[in-house]
Amino acid sequence: MRYDKLRFWLGAGVATLAAVSSGVPGLASDQKESSMESSKKRAPAVKPVVHKGIRYEQVRGARARGFEQNGGIIAAIEVSSGNELWTLQVYKTEYDPREEKDVQDVYIEEMRVDAKANALILRDERGRRFSVNLTDRSVTQKR
Repeated sequence: MRYDKLRFWLGAGVATLAAVSSGVPGLASDQKESSMESSKKRAPAVKPVVHKGIRYEQVRGARARGFEQNGGIIAAIEVSSGNELWTLQVYKTEYDPREEKDVQDVYIEEMRVDAKANALILRDERGRRFSVNLTDRSVTQKR
């Protein structure tokens, strides 16, 4: 956060804040601020869902785990043991090779269970909807 923005938000408290901000990361200098900024896109916080003792959640940092993309990957974790049972790529992200991959990632925005169909219903950032059959892990794009 820039110092001038703090001045606007804090008014008279700026002098006190400036006096103690030298030890606070990102406030001491513009150089620290620049190094903290990133063009990388952040994954939306999607709450995991639990169904029949299994927690389903979006995998964060999937590329670091060997996937070709970061978004659109889910994991099934046994609640009682914490063991990961499986992971699944729900959809494929097409990347423009002229741009950074990180800013093109498409993440899951919403996840819920359809207990009647024994399926996980997902919606991505582009508004596409998918159904994951929890028995055979097949994926169907919904209209």
